[in-house]
Amino acid sequence: MSKKKLTYKELQEKLTQAEEAIEALRSGRVDVILGENCPLVIKAKHFEEESKKLNAAIEQTSDWVLITDRDGTIEYVNKAVERISEYGREELIGKNPRIFKSGKHNREFYKNLWDTICSGNTFNAILINRKKTGDLFELHYTITPLKDEEGQIHHFIATAKDLTEQKILKEQIEYISKYDILTGLYNRKYFAHEIDELAEEAQKQTVKFAVVVVDIDRFTALNDTFGFEAGDEILKRAGRRIVNSICAECKVARFEADKYGILLSDIENPEDIILVLEKIRSNFNNSFKIDNEDVFLSLSMGISIFPENGNSAENLIKNAEVALSKAKSVRLNNYQFFEEEINIKTSEFVHMQRHLFHALEKNEFIMHYQPYFDCQTRELKGLEALIRWNSPKFGLVLPGMFIPFLEETGMILEVGKWIIRTVCKQIKTWINKGYEKNIVPVYINLSSTQFAQKNLMDFINETIEQTSIKPEYLGFEITESTFIEDIENTKAVLESFKQKGISVNIDDFGTGYSSLSSLWKLPFNNLKIDCSFIKELTSNPDNTFIVITIISLAHNLNIKTIAEGVENELQWQTLRILKCDMVQGYYFSKPLSADEIERFLKS
Repeated sequence: MSKKKLTYKELQEKLTQAEEAIEALRSGRVDVILGENCPLVIKAKHFEEESKKLNAAIEQTSDWVLITDRDGTIEYVNKAVERISEYGREELIGKNPRIFKSGKHNREFYKNLWDTICSGNTFNAILINRKKTGDLFELHYTITPLKDEEGQIHHFIATAKDLTEQKILKEQIEYISKYDILTGLYNRKYFAHEIDELAEEAQKQTVKFAVVVVDIDRFTALNDTFGFEAGDEILKRAGRRIVNSICAECKVARFEADKYGILLSDIENPEDIILVLEKIRSNFNNSFKIDNEDVFLSLSMGISIFPENGNSAENLIKNAEVALSKAKSVRLNNYQFFEEEINIKTSEFVHMQRHLFHALEKNEFIMHYQPYFDCQTRELKGLEALIRWNSPKFGLVLPGMFIPFLEETGMILEVGKWIIRTVCKQIKTWINKGYEKNIVPVYINLSSTQFAQKNLMDFINETIEQTSIKPEYLGFEITESTFIEDIENTKAVLESFKQKGISVNIDDFGTGYSSLSSLWKLPFNNLKIDCSFIKELTSNPDNTFIVITIISLAHNLNIKTIAEGVENELQWQTLRILKCDMVQGYYFSKPLSADEIERFLKS
């Protein structure tokens, strides 16, 4: 049969189709496009330039692309097939896909596969295949028959996603959500999780336990003398010595830098704690060998006891850190127990708390807003609403000084409502000033206490209606620890937000212990990478790896990423390369008043 000659109009349509296919491939929609446009790869005589672009895009995609003829002989594989299977292209062309056969699927499986595609239908399944090395790998496979103009099948195309790599990525994220990369010890957030679980059990059984915060004395000087690599080695060895000094049931975490946490379970009196601390100190009497030099370390430690010094991880760790500060102020190589008066020692702090009780009624709270920007274009993408206490007596007080007190007293609920009302009114003010076309979502931080309120959504809906703003102008940020406390309630609240068009960010991601299974289920919009990872992004390979992994995870879940705490151009440029979606930090803008924000809304 002679080949039908294309008209000029048909040729133009083909070229347009090819260009659309290329753009779709660049955006990652491989399996959607290839079935319709694969002839452009196989028979590209009339569209050589478009075919080259399309072929290049297929070669560069991370998805598996394999094409066979009608009989199943392999005619084409892309680089992803070579990378995943570890076969070279020349080893695969002319072979049958059974070269990947693992023996994990029975004859009925393959019969169903062939019956499906030979009848002109698309086949979808999870396939377990075998690499050249003999290792198994899993693919989410889609096989599509390719037909000519008369409906006859002439080729098959298989596209697939490598589930093995995704599983490895999940395992890596699960690990870094619980453990410190450098030492292999628990991280601070998961350590806090362990404390809270133990506290719940201890309350039932009326037993005591202790939290110890440990700091290596003069560690900065060691880093300056021997370098960061040697410093990291000291941190790892110091962690091991602490672990070897305590019982198997006790827990050890690395908080940050040269600070560790110890959870001593089932103690009866302070003397039990002292015995453990003296054993730790004794183990540190032996030197560390660094660059053939003997290095001696001493430790300062602060101790809090459950339930006398607190009944939650937050309070116990905080009070142990207060005790640590006291220990270091007395002398190094020392330990101190927490005493309640340390926490409220200064009359100024007590005085500040008294004034805080009246701050709301006296209208002393104000809101500032810190922008988020598109990482590539620096276009304004969102604002984070941040409360400040503009005290006539103490000046402008940052939230770290008063939010914990608001939460402890329950005042956070009323102040939280004030924040939501104030932000909605401010959005309405900006709209009235003519900035509506440039309005971006304004995100409000929600505490766990607020998030657990049953009438939260009712109050938000009421405030939105009263101020006559669009729900999509409003957003909320919740921390990992907040949503992990009650997954079912979290899911219900987030679904309500989603239906209303309200966006939600996960805040401080990477410092907590959220499970991947939870992230898959919950409808978050954005994931904020904690500033602790960004701070050493360009100087600490572990932090770089963590950020890469978090961005990859988020994108696999169709969640956008926001890096917070960006302070210099090198951090920003690195995040651009890593394909982070948005950035926030003093390099771009400090928190600004509502009036100052208007310069962004005008542009």
